[in-house]
Amino acid sequence: MRFIKQTPVVDGTGLKSSLETKAAPFVEAKLGEYILKNGGKKAFVMTGADRWGLAHGFVQAGYECVFGDLMFSLGIPIALHTEKQLKSLAAVLMPLAGRLPFEWVYPTGEKQEERKPKYPKWFEWGTVIAGDCHYIKRYMPDNMKGKVVVTNTTTPQDVELFRKCGVKTLVTTTPVLDGRSFGTNMMEAALIAISGKGRALTHAEYEEMLTKLGFEPSLQELN
Repeated sequence: MRFIKQTPVVDGTGLKSSLETKAAPFVEAKLGEYILKNGGKKAFVMTGADRWGLAHGFVQAGYECVFGDLMFSLGIPIALHTEKQLKSLAAVLMPLAGRLPFEWVYPTGEKQEERKPKYPKWFEWGTVIAGDCHYIKRYMPDNMKGKVVVTNTTTPQDVELFRKCGVKTLVTTTPVLDGRSFGTNMMEAALIAISGKGRALTHAEYEEMLTKLGFEPSLQELN
């Protein structure tokens, strides 16, 4: 990065906070009645610390939430049940976890396609399963019948896997373009490029651009 002098370097975090906070209100508006009749307002968020907008959105929408940060990022079989616990965990562990090799905490390469179901009781508990697509695919059980999955960066193959496992509805936090949704890192870079400002945008600027473009979460009924 030190050699980059003109192009701003972004990882999607700025756009992610704008897009993912819209997910829970969108789910409530489109699927609220179904959720109340099929398990209630319970969201299992795979990792909340790195998807704060997504996690906070479901808390604000009145969902009972369980956060799987310890279970899936660090392999510690402890569920978190409150935002306070999540914030405390992030404050203590992020300085340490941030120094670990990336592949220790996130599936990379061929590992992204491996299936290793874990902690099925929490997937069964949640009416909504939310978080990073690679985490959900890797750890979800084969039976996801009736579940609402809220995620991002899906390919047609991902959609087919969710359908095969019985997921009822797939909500992606970015629009589906040519059969897939894209990562916020790519989309943030594209928005900065077309803005012509030559710098990372502010939250207000992202919101303005998203409104002009009509970007909102996308919903696909799978079963």
